[in-house]
Amino acid sequence: MRTHSHTLSRQPSSGVWSALRRDAEGWWQELPEPLRRPWPMALSMLTILALLAGFHQVVRDSVRQGELLRMSTATRAEAVWRCQALRQPKVRDNCLAQLDSQHQPAVASNRPPPNTATMQVAQR
Repeated sequence: MRTHSHTLSRQPSSGVWSALRRDAEGWWQELPEPLRRPWPMALSMLTILALLAGFHQVVRDSVRQGELLRMSTATRAEAVWRCQALRQPKVRDNCLAQLDSQHQPAVASNRPPPNTATMQVAQR
């Protein structure tokens, strides 16, 4: 049995890649000299990396906050379900009243920052 081995060349047989490379080199040569120096490229790359890092931080904090909100909502729903499962109406009402008293947010001594909502407004 004969086996055939094929080797792929780095450059495709068509001149598409070479034409693209020529176009890119022509575009690069047409740029003004200050833009072809290495420091604007480095500065733009550092700016892009800083923006990506900031975006990552915002997304990570949003995910963490959403997870905390989901967990607190699930915990409260389970507690309400347990209170509703009690047989005696007076005990059930006391349990729900206790949950509602725990759920009331404490009065903040200082005002929230501008352009932010309180937890009650956010949960509507």
